[in-house]
Amino acid sequence: MIPLSIDADISKIAAGQARRHAVASLVKTMLFMAALSFPAAHAAVAAKDKDAKSNVDTDSIISTISASERTRPFPVGEKTAYFVNIKDGDQVKPPFRVAFAVTGMGVAPVVAGSIPNTGHHHILIDMPMPADIKAPIPFDKPNEYAHQHYKHFGSGETETLLDLPPGKHTLRLLFADHKHVPYYISSKEISIVVLDKTR
Repeated sequence: MIPLSIDADISKIAAGQARRHAVASLVKTMLFMAALSFPAAHAAVAAKDKDAKSNVDTDSIISTISASERTRPFPVGEKTAYFVNIKDGDQVKPPFRVAFAVTGMGVAPVVAGSIPNTGHHHILIDMPMPADIKAPIPFDKPNEYAHQHYKHFGSGETETLLDLPPGKHTLRLLFADHKHVPYYISSKEISIVVLDKTR
């Protein structure tokens, strides 16, 4: 006959082994189910990404970068400006949101003064690159609508709403210093078609 204390210990060991076996079985089942669902989940995410890329909603793009993050200088590297949410050939209904960025430089408001490797954005509308490399980028007349050519973002903005007349327009970003003198860091020129507001 087995003493009662040893019998109780054997019962505890058996119960512990049963619990471990149940947990191990549950973990194996969960891993198996996760492995089965991964391809389907991956396919769903890929389909959603494809849909998101083909249907860009320019109204929903809002900058999440704070002004202090944009003001500090960036390390030396490739310097280029680019449009974030529009591309060559897009058709847009006015007013439309335009988001833009620069690499290799920091974005700073004009009032910050001369800070190395920083500046602010400009959009050239239906205009070539300026010929005079030492002249500041000109300003449009106040409240100009039909003949908009130069949009300045001297407060350090990285997005805007453009309201252009219907028709084909060219856009190019040009990055400049606090005196509006271009660094000749620019985007490629893109062509867009602005649709009639009534459509």
